[in-house]
Amino acid sequence: MIKICPLGPFELKQVLTLLERYSEGESEYAMLRQMQQLYIPMHRLIRILPLGMQFLPGLFVAVANKKVLGLIGLSKDGQQARRWKIDHLIIDPDSSTYDIGTQLISYVINRYGGEGVQTFLAEVDQHDTISMGLLKSSGFRQCTRSHYFSSRSGLVINPESSIEGIREFRNSDADNLSQLYREMLPPDARVSLDRSANDFKRHFLKIGKERLKGSFFKRWIVADSARDCLTSCVELSSRDYKNFHIKLYTHPAWDIQGEGLLSFAINQTNKMTSQAEFTSDCYECFSQSIRSIETAGFHRDGVSQVLVKDYWIPIQDKGNRLKSPLLLFSGRPSPALN
Repeated sequence: MIKICPLGPFELKQVLTLLERYSEGESEYAMLRQMQQLYIPMHRLIRILPLGMQFLPGLFVAVANKKVLGLIGLSKDGQQARRWKIDHLIIDPDSSTYDIGTQLISYVINRYGGEGVQTFLAEVDQHDTISMGLLKSSGFRQCTRSHYFSSRSGLVINPESSIEGIREFRNSDADNLSQLYREMLPPDARVSLDRSANDFKRHFLKIGKERLKGSFFKRWIVADSARDCLTSCVELSSRDYKNFHIKLYTHPAWDIQGEGLLSFAINQTNKMTSQAEFTSDCYECFSQSIRSIETAGFHRDGVSQVLVKDYWIPIQDKGNRLKSPLLLFSGRPSPALN
């Protein structure tokens, strides 16, 4: 009989073995090996906290006869407690892949959905038909695709030109940046992929954590003061001051700014190091940003499918209410009692 439960100390060793067999490069859960004595009690403590306060991923295992058959891991997508993303789904090849995978996915969706999570996300390589089939059989639907880029042979950029209205991001810009991001999304993807202003704010705890790790993060925006809105934004981040990641947001009506904003960010990096390598990623629905990234000399590395499952969506329109309750049972006795 298969039992699904949170990761415990007895399953940890088997989980690490599974991760070593399936992970390519450094695993996001390499901390498990470093925190074997601390992760389990911390994970148990965090599970009693509200979803908005949980800061570790949720890890659950499928066990039968004391053997771990599969692992699923999910974490908050940004700062929103209402949306979580499935980061890892690892199945022992000796088990029934679809059966174990379906049970693990169903378990976390019902567990977290019952606590208020509205949307679940998952990204799968577009050539991984088995994983996509597993997720779709569990109720996930295709939302969009993510494109990944890198600068393998260096970037040829245009000379930096002045960009009217460009300045560093401030927390007071978070609402306008959230609105810019929302307007870039197609209507059918806004419910699942929207980001709140809190997702863009730079909290002092986040800044302090970055400084302790020695990482780098900067964000610049281009504002249209006449319309009191943002037209584009670029983010530049790095963990080692050598490999930099760029995120570009461009409003469809101001797509011409994308190339200039990318050149600006790259030139800022060149002031710090001449050996910088760049990566970037972008949703397929952000077509203006993709064109700017490719024009700047980035090469496409891969494409993944973004799948989404909406567990429940709150009703926004409270104007149309029933004037009388909907009665499914009249309360009359069964004819068999007469």
